Amino acid sequence: MRRNVYVTPKSYLAFLASYQNLYSRKISDLEIEEKSITDGLIKLDEAGDGVNVMKKELAKQDEILKKASEEVNALLVVLNKENEKAEIKAKEVNGITVACLAQRNQIE
Repeated sequence: MRRNVYVTPKSYLAFLASYQNLYSRKISDLEIEEKSITDGLIKLDEAGDGVNVMKKELAKQDEILKKASEEVNALLVVLNKENEKAEIKAKEVNGITVACLAQRNQIE
């Protein structure tokens, strides 16, 4: 019949099986890493969205803080004026007290 029969050595077949096994493991490792990176990128996007929301909220809070700060400054001005009036009254009362003490000492 004169056919050529080729026989593949068993060591070569073992090499191919080993290579196929290694290739499968590396592919599964890459898929796991790809999933991790994809999940990380999704979380980064979510964090970026959260930061943008917080920036908007911070801007609103900043406006409220500015308004409250202006109100406090206005109140401080009023309080300072009232404080000055109270100091003037305290000086008058102190003067009257000194005069009353002097009269009491004279009477005694």
